[in-house]
Amino acid sequence: MAREGKGTGRRSIRGDIISALAVLGLVVGVSFLPPDTSLALIRQTGALRVCVPPSYPPLVLSGDPRGAGYDIDLLTEVGRRLELRVSFATNAAITRDFNPRSWGITRAQCQLIAGGVVASPTTRSFLDTSPAYLQSGWAIVSPGPIESLEGVSVGFFAGLSGLDRLGLSRYLRDAGADIAVVSSREALIDGIASGRFAAGVTEALTARTIAGDVEEWTVAWMPERLGRYDIAIGLWKGDLTLKRAIAAVVEDLRAEGFLLALDEKYDIAPIEGTLPDATAAR
Repeated sequence: MAREGKGTGRRSIRGDIISALAVLGLVVGVSFLPPDTSLALIRQTGALRVCVPPSYPPLVLSGDPRGAGYDIDLLTEVGRRLELRVSFATNAAITRDFNPRSWGITRAQCQLIAGGVVASPTTRSFLDTSPAYLQSGWAIVSPGPIESLEGVSVGFFAGLSGLDRLGLSRYLRDAGADIAVVSSREALIDGIASGRFAAGVTEALTARTIAGDVEEWTVAWMPERLGRYDIAIGLWKGDLTLKRAIAAVVEDLRAEGFLLALDEKYDIAPIEGTLPDATAAR
């Protein structure tokens, strides 16, 4: 028995030594990795290329008198402060498919992706993301506050593709809502204005801009268990120096009130309430 105890002790010590050497080897190996040069390479060309969808209000707009969109203005200012020229290339897949792997975007095309990047685990499995500067999720917009969806006619417009539609669909059915799917923001507004729908459910950015455009309408979050999602700028994994530079500028813009000014410019109404979760106890 004593011999077995000694042998076990030796094996344990050898295992600890091997583990320590493995960790040391990893640390030494990392020290020999080439430094991240993402920001330096961009500075050499003086240009920052950004992929965005053709249109996604309020992040990317086309022909709107207010401006080119929240994300376009934000990244133009980021580029100005980093002393870089910013160019935008459109990619229609960004808001059509929730999986960034399906967007067909490469480093050669752009260094950043914006206009509806949801900072979800799916996105982060492929891309890195900047600090969040907006929040999305499901929200409800209506001419007046809604306390219950039982028997209420609700128009639904999906908007950003990265949100959980199945969870929302189950919730709306359990809540007793009468649901009709519409294909556009304009169809949702028309349905509410005409009285066909008592309310509209869509992703929060769309709901906020609708409430901002039609000032007497109200907007509220759907119950929190349906999720809240951060909106951010997408970057390629490993581009740490570029990410740090962008994060620093975004935080400066937040502190200076620049982001709040963009909210006002693009009529992004604040969300001050949450729809009561009538299905929580079921």
